[in-house]
Amino acid sequence: MSAEQLTKPKRKILVAVAVAMVLLVSAYATVSAMHRAQEFETSVASYRASSDPKVLDARVEMHPDFEIVRTNADDQGDHVTLHVVARQPTLWWSGDDHAEVRWVRVRLDKPIGDRQVLDAVSGSPVPRD
Repeated sequence: MSAEQLTKPKRKILVAVAVAMVLLVSAYATVSAMHRAQEFETSVASYRASSDPKVLDARVEMHPDFEIVRTNADDQGDHVTLHVVARQPTLWWSGDDHAEVRWVRVRLDKPIGDRQVLDAVSGSPVPRD
C-alpha cells in the first residue's frame, strides 16, 4: 500500500468532520439569531420598592407563554429608566390573547431614594404601588 492510499480515507473523514462543524456552527448562529429577533422590550405598568433600596419590583403585563430574559435600569441622576425585555416562544401562536401580571426584580446601581422612575418604552413616569 502506498502512502497516498492511506491518506485518501483520512482526507475524506477530515472533510466530513469539517463540513459537519460548519453546519453545526451555522445552525447555532441561526437559532441564536431567531431568539434575538423574538425579543422585545415591554412597558412597566408600576413599581414597588423592596427591602433592598437598590432593588425595585417592576409590574409588567404579558402573555403567560412569554419569558422575561433581561431586566436593567439606567441610573441617570434625578431619574431611573426601567428596561424589561421578554421573548416569545419559537414557533408560537396563541389562540387566546390574554395578559398576566408579573413582578420582576430590577437591580439599581444606587438606592432609588426620591428619584423619578421612567418606563423605557414610553418614556413616561411609572407610578409607585
